[in-house]
Amino acid sequence: MKLRVLLVDDEAPARRRLRSLLAAEPRAEVVGEAASGPEAADLIRSLSPDVVFLDIRMPGMSGLDLVQEVGPEAMPAVVFVTAYDEFAVEAFDLEAADYVLKPFGPERLARAFERAAARAGSREGAAVLARVLDRLRPAAGPLRRIVVRESDRLFFVPVAEVVRLSAEGNYVMVRTRDARHLVRETLASLEAKLDPQRFARVHRSEIVAVDWIREVRPTPHGDATVVMRNGDEVRLSRRYLDRLLPGEAKP
Repeated sequence: MKLRVLLVDDEAPARRRLRSLLAAEPRAEVVGEAASGPEAADLIRSLSPDVVFLDIRMPGMSGLDLVQEVGPEAMPAVVFVTAYDEFAVEAFDLEAADYVLKPFGPERLARAFERAAARAGSREGAAVLARVLDRLRPAAGPLRRIVVRESDRLFFVPVAEVVRLSAEGNYVMVRTRDARHLVRETLASLEAKLDPQRFARVHRSEIVAVDWIREVRPTPHGDATVVMRNGDEVRLSRRYLDRLLPGEAKP
């Protein structure tokens, strides 16, 4: 039985090498390639591959970001392709995650493919991926750029330019001083990647950049209104007061 394989790496030579080595695997059928996280997310949803070879370090949306975006439970069997340091490799080993360390040869790739093939279609992989995310997310540091896909364009919005983020279903409206961009991600997943010193959740559907806050106005109902320096007014609900004003006098 053939296993459908997706290759995800931002470097074309790396994808060509993977494809070339997998040609020696009689059970591997490469059904697609992606050069970015958003492109890979689309292909995972549309092609339903059995196995994905996933580069960890990609600009904008890393391999870890991709797993979080798609969801560990919806990911195919994953072989991480990495040039990470010893900390990350130790995490892969501890959680029994399949990986190949760049540069790799045909024998090492073949072993990783066999392990992924044994895991394909099982529920075990989701738990492994979730634990890998837990171990590696703190080491990755806060998000610095947000990937935006508009028609056939793919570009990045520096987090330093973001004024506010608003939930719109399974999308988030990313607002800068001069523009708005709709990204396919949940507010909760973005919040987990943002620097909590620079961004605060003020409502179940709103996150604001702390440095852009001009004032906080109390309301008669116990909530408050956050007034941004660009003139936006955002409701601050009582349940999020401590996140925005920890240890300080509440309005």
